[in-house]
Amino acid sequence: MTDRPNAHDALLGATSELTYEHGITSTGVDAIAARAGVTKRTLYQHFGSKDRLVSEALSDRSRRALLSLETNARRRSEETGELAILALFDVIENALRTKTRAGCAFINASLEVNRPGHPVREAALAHLRAREGLVHQLLVEAGVEDVDLSAQVVLLVDGAYAVGGTRRDPGAARHAKAAVGALLAGRLAPDRLNAR
Repeated sequence: MTDRPNAHDALLGATSELTYEHGITSTGVDAIAARAGVTKRTLYQHFGSKDRLVSEALSDRSRRALLSLETNARRRSEETGELAILALFDVIENALRTKTRAGCAFINASLEVNRPGHPVREAALAHLRAREGLVHQLLVEAGVEDVDLSAQVVLLVDGAYAVGGTRRDPGAARHAKAAVGALLAGRLAPDRLNAR
C-alpha cells in the first residue's frame, strides 16, 4: 500500500461505494483503506476522521449526482418531448434499475446518522436541499411556480427513491411520474404538458 497522488480520490470513491452498499456504521476504516489501496494512516492524514471522510464522500457524490440528474432529465426531455420535470422520473427509474438499487444514498445516510449537526447528516441534507432546488427550477421552467406543488413533487421524488430502493422496484418512479403528471394536468394546458 502506498500514499499515491490520487489517494484522496480513491478514498472518496471507496467510501462512497462501501457505505452505500453496507451502510455507514457497518463500514470500518480498515475496509475503506483496503478498497482504496492505501493505509489507514493515509486515510487519517487526508481526512482526520471517518465522519469527515464520509461527509466529504457524500458531498463529492452529491455534485456528480445532481449534475447527472439534471443533464439526463434534460436529455430525456429532448428525446420524448415531455417536460424535464417528468423526464426526471425516467432518469430515477433507470438509476433504480441499474446502479441505485439501494435507493438514495442521501436519504439513507440522513436516516442512519440522524443526529442534528453531525457532518454526515449535514452533507446528506445539503444534497436533498439541492435536489429540491432542481425540482423547483424544473417546475418554474415548465411554467409552474408554486411552493406547495414543489413540495409535493419533492415528496414524490424522495418517495420514488425510498420505495424503489426498499422494495427493489424501479416502477416506483413510474408511479411517482404519473402522480406528478396528474398534479401538473390541472395547471398546464394539455399541449404544454406533452409538447411535441
